[in-house]
Amino acid sequence: MAHPGSVVVNIRPKPANFVRRAILYDNRTGNAVSTSAAKVGGPTQLMRHCDLCGATSFQPLPFYYLFDGQRLQGTRCTHCDLAFLDPQPTPAQLEKLYGKEYFTERPNYDRTEKDKAFIEEGQDLDLSKVQEDKFTRYMQQHYPGRKFRYLEVGCGPGYTLKSLQSLGWETHGLEISAHAADYARRELHLPVVTGNIETTEDFHENQFDLAYLGDVLEHLLSPAAAIRKFGRILSPGGLLVLALPSVTNLPSMRLGFAAYKALGRQRRMDIPPYHLYEFTPTTIRQMLAKNGFSVIDLQNPVKAPAHIRLGGNPLEQLTKLGTQYPTYWLNKLTGRFGDRMFVVARNEKQPATSRA
Repeated sequence: MAHPGSVVVNIRPKPANFVRRAILYDNRTGNAVSTSAAKVGGPTQLMRHCDLCGATSFQPLPFYYLFDGQRLQGTRCTHCDLAFLDPQPTPAQLEKLYGKEYFTERPNYDRTEKDKAFIEEGQDLDLSKVQEDKFTRYMQQHYPGRKFRYLEVGCGPGYTLKSLQSLGWETHGLEISAHAADYARRELHLPVVTGNIETTEDFHENQFDLAYLGDVLEHLLSPAAAIRKFGRILSPGGLLVLALPSVTNLPSMRLGFAAYKALGRQRRMDIPPYHLYEFTPTTIRQMLAKNGFSVIDLQNPVKAPAHIRLGGNPLEQLTKLGTQYPTYWLNKLTGRFGDRMFVVARNEKQPATSRA
């Protein structure tokens, strides 16, 4: 999901035989339900309930994607303001979306540097020492010397996983791309499972005390189901760390939405629909709290103007640049209105009590 063509969309009523998505979740237990009994309405699935609050009243946002011959509409819940695509891709479509080409041929939409093949660009790294990024710096600064039982979801080919073993961490990975997961197992000899956190049964209760999702949560069919899964596989007091975008939090995005809405226009996005959800600091706090986690740190930085991606038409580019400079300095002063989030949350489940 990114910045806001020319069609006004009416949200279609949800027929009784539509399910939430091809992977179903019991709203009371949070458990995945077999898809064999699901009645599906086509290649993509309409959202039946908001993944955060359960409401059924949505309004269209002024952008959409065309994917696999289907229109995926940017949408916002009128009750809690969670933004998402409706309908959403099926699990089979997502597997195709995150195939080999995702790691070897796809353009890098989030950076201004020359595009690189992700697996190839890491093959010359020195993995005997920790690979520096926001997550590894934060953990070494705030938890020095601690040896974690660690799970990285969306670990790709496993470079960071391998490097963290130099700290004495017990590292495990989960990766939806069979190509990347196979590379991690074959070349780096890492315990990486191919699959999706929402449906995998490869991890047991209290197996880990730290899990990290770097730009992953917004790609999932049900972020809430994923967070509930972490509540089970993380130990009491275990840490869930998230890095994710919050572009709908930007003043430029809000201005763009307002302008397109006033003009009665819709913008067709020219990139694949990788982001199924967009969070703000408010909605991510609510989703974590509702599913058993308390936020102990939330940082909301913004990219410097020189580092933003200038996609769109000339007017959109001018608006982005014109608002990014004041947004950047406002963010420096207040810590608000950022386009990125780094969140650390604690699992609040209680330790099991032993019986006498």
